[in-house]
Amino acid sequence: MKKKFIKAMSLFLLFILILSSAAFATVGIENQVSAYLLGDYETGEILEEYNIYKPIEIASITKLMSYLVIMDEVQKGSISLEDIVYIDEDTVKVRGSSLELKEGETFTVNELLKALMVVSANDATYALSKHVAGGEEAFVNMMNDKAKSLGLRNTIYFNSTGLPEGKIQNMMSPEDIFILSRHIINKYPEILFLSTIPYIEIPSRDYKEQNTNPLLNEIIGVDGLKTGFTNKAGYCLVSTIGVNGITDQDEDFRLISIVMGTKNEDKRKEMGGALVQYGLNNYSKRILANENIPIDTIYLPKSKNKEVEVYPARSSSAIVKNEDIIDKDIFIDEKLKLPLKKSDRIGKLVILKNGKVLDEMDLIVHEKIKKEGLFRVIGRCMKKFLSFIFSKIIK
Repeated sequence: MKKKFIKAMSLFLLFILILSSAAFATVGIENQVSAYLLGDYETGEILEEYNIYKPIEIASITKLMSYLVIMDEVQKGSISLEDIVYIDEDTVKVRGSSLELKEGETFTVNELLKALMVVSANDATYALSKHVAGGEEAFVNMMNDKAKSLGLRNTIYFNSTGLPEGKIQNMMSPEDIFILSRHIINKYPEILFLSTIPYIEIPSRDYKEQNTNPLLNEIIGVDGLKTGFTNKAGYCLVSTIGVNGITDQDEDFRLISIVMGTKNEDKRKEMGGALVQYGLNNYSKRILANENIPIDTIYLPKSKNKEVEVYPARSSSAIVKNEDIIDKDIFIDEKLKLPLKKSDRIGKLVILKNGKVLDEMDLIVHEKIKKEGLFRVIGRCMKKFLSFIFSKIIK
């Protein structure tokens, strides 16, 4: 009997463990990546996550910060996108993915920025770092200072490209990558144009390289952002996609997807695509309240018209998962005094997601609400009184 009980309990605990694992492994790619993150660009809300707080090697994802530092210097007027950059001997020695620069060549800052974003050119990035700061070491100091100013607590850079420095590599947590990506898209939305350029071509020396992002022509709406690879980092991908609302109850929104540490290019494409597709299939931006549409019609016995339309004081929307349960509770002020002017408060709207408060706001009226006149009150009372008398007589 005791053995049967132990066996039954073991099976029960195993069942609970399986259920618990399933609850956390919602996306189903945990064993294929070192980390992943799916987040909402506008609000910064993290929708799905795995191992996102630990600093890990980031390879050429580094170039997002390089891009930001360069563009900030352009914005300040320290350099111009039309500046001419001379390619020196040190630059042509930079290894890895490249624009195959030749000593003595000249390019504009803008041309090198395109190469940085489209083909992840290490030599172009290095040349830009020297142009901006006089040397890569000074440029890296600017990168680390920028990371601190953005509140990136789990980030450190040793170079501008993401290449290994012996056993040392640039590191960020996926959470920091998400924060950085949001900041860049918000401040320099033109990065989405650069990161969708299909290829870089220099006909004079028969150079042509395709954009490194494997999802650009695979999933409609993907318009960024950056790839990376080293042996330690694995194959990494930061993607972003603009999502159109499907119904009149939805709004457009943008997702940022991060997959780190896949084992090869095919897996990077597969896992990156799976996470983006998961976001498309499971999330929408729901309109929860529209300030121009009444949320309800309520009965006010002391008002002239009795029924009054109430409106939210402002519009509200949120990213919700398909299975989320949205409830709306309306509370009318108990000590409400008539008459009311247009835009006067009449109560409160509380919006709940899965039983937890998601948003709350005042409820207002969009017209004057008059108090019922004295003669109408007397008439209504007389009508009730006579109705009562006649009912007694009939009985």
